[in-house]
Formats: sequence, structure tokens, C-alpha cells
Amino acid sequence: MTLIRVLALLVLSCAPALAQDSAPAISQFRPLPFHDLAAAVSERYEGRLLAANIRPPLPRERDLGAELVYQFRLLTPQRNLLDIRLDARDGRFLSVTGRGQLAARKPVEQD
Repeated sequence: MTLIRVLALLVLSCAPALAQDSAPAISQFRPLPFHDLAAAVSERYEGRLLAANIRPPLPRERDLGAELVYQFRLLTPQRNLLDIRLDARDGRFLSVTGRGQLAARKPVEQD
């Protein structure tokens, strides 16, 4: 009985330390606000946003360091549909697929 009590106390005393070790990993990931990335898409491409979703990264996106992806569907003025995927952490454009990408791309402003 004494051995069981000692083991139980040992497990209970380690539990707070284990919980503290996992907390920093969870708090380190901070995605950008959804509306900020929607604005970035609108600044780069002409068209109307039809849909926006949160998605897990594809394997190639995970290889680039993405942990969460914001996916946007945009209807261009030429009636083409673009699928745009951005890294939720830093706003990087991971991929843009669909017809008419160049026609929908807004000119880059030079400062």
C-alpha cells in the first residue's frame, strides 16, 4: 500500500510540470486575423470573394512550414474562379490555381 501511495503522489506532483511543458507549444501559434488575409487577397486580385475556409495544410504546404491554411475562392471580372491558399500564420500566398490569374492580378504599386 505504501508503494502505491508513493507512486500516486509522484504522478500527481509531476502533472503540473507536464501541463506547463505543453502550454508554450499551444500558445506559440497565432494565426493572422481572417479579415486581414481577405484584404490581402483583394489587394492582389480583382474580383469578388465568394467563399473563405480554414483548412489543414496539404503535405507540400506543411513542408513549407504552414500549420493552418486560409482558403479563398474569388470570382474574377472575366468570370473565372480562383482558388487562393494563404499561410494563416504569416499571410504568405502558398498557391493560386484557376484560369485567368494574370488577367485578375492587380498591378504592383511602386513606391
